[in-house]
Amino acid sequence: MASGRSGSERTEPERRPVASFRAMLRSRVKQPQFYWFLGHFLTLYHFVRFHLALLSARSQLYHYKMSLFYISVTYGIVLYQFYKGGQLRLSTHNLRHNLRTMDNLQYFIMLTTLWFCAVVSNSIVLNGVTYSPVIYSLFHCLNYFKENLLPFLPLNSQVKGLVNQYITAFISSYNAQFLAMAQVIEIICSLRSGLMDLPVALLWSLRRFDIKALCKVWSIVTYIWFFKLRYVQNERIRQITAQYIAQLEQLLATRLSPRFMDLWMSYKAIVAALFRSLPV
Repeated sequence: MASGRSGSERTEPERRPVASFRAMLRSRVKQPQFYWFLGHFLTLYHFVRFHLALLSARSQLYHYKMSLFYISVTYGIVLYQFYKGGQLRLSTHNLRHNLRTMDNLQYFIMLTTLWFCAVVSNSIVLNGVTYSPVIYSLFHCLNYFKENLLPFLPLNSQVKGLVNQYITAFISSYNAQFLAMAQVIEIICSLRSGLMDLPVALLWSLRRFDIKALCKVWSIVTYIWFFKLRYVQNERIRQITAQYIAQLEQLLATRLSPRFMDLWMSYKAIVAALFRSLPV
């Protein structure tokens, strides 16, 4: 009968070698997902720099354009992956269906249009529109960093475990809240665009029609059209929009005279009719 091994002869289970951070990076740069992460990271960087450049309109404009550019790149990469996988087909027959059902395509068209208009007009064409994509970028960056970069960083395993726990806890605690906030921001931007920005831009274009005025109108119409797609697709957005409009009317009813309230209701009816007539 064979004798068992003594305690001194027992060996520790072999540890799996961890690839070096440099070797991991060489592998990651060959994958589209790495550039998708990099685009989200640079979006966050330029978004922060935009808000830090309060005293420089030129710097703000630069970071505004770069934020739009990099976030557009991330959606372009996703669409390219969909195209390679056969989920996206570039044909007239499928275009309308894809526009109504693919979030990534909706955001890509809206953001690239705004970036193009910002570059051509050399101006901030629409304020506030980067906030919701930046929220998505934040959580995409955190997830990618946690899963693909953190395990390979030259750090103590306890430190990496602690960072992983903090990121996981943050995502678990705030992901749903931030995504709801992104929807609210889009609703507020669309209501402001339809009720205020577009009429003002149209009046300004009648007074002085140039490339800047044209890009401003085009950007606003594009964003409203984008929101119409989101509105048609998402029941939650329709509910929140109705709720905000009702709250706005309650507020106006306490501040406006009955005559001006009637004017507001007529104006709202015209805007709603134009919104319903937008083709999607």
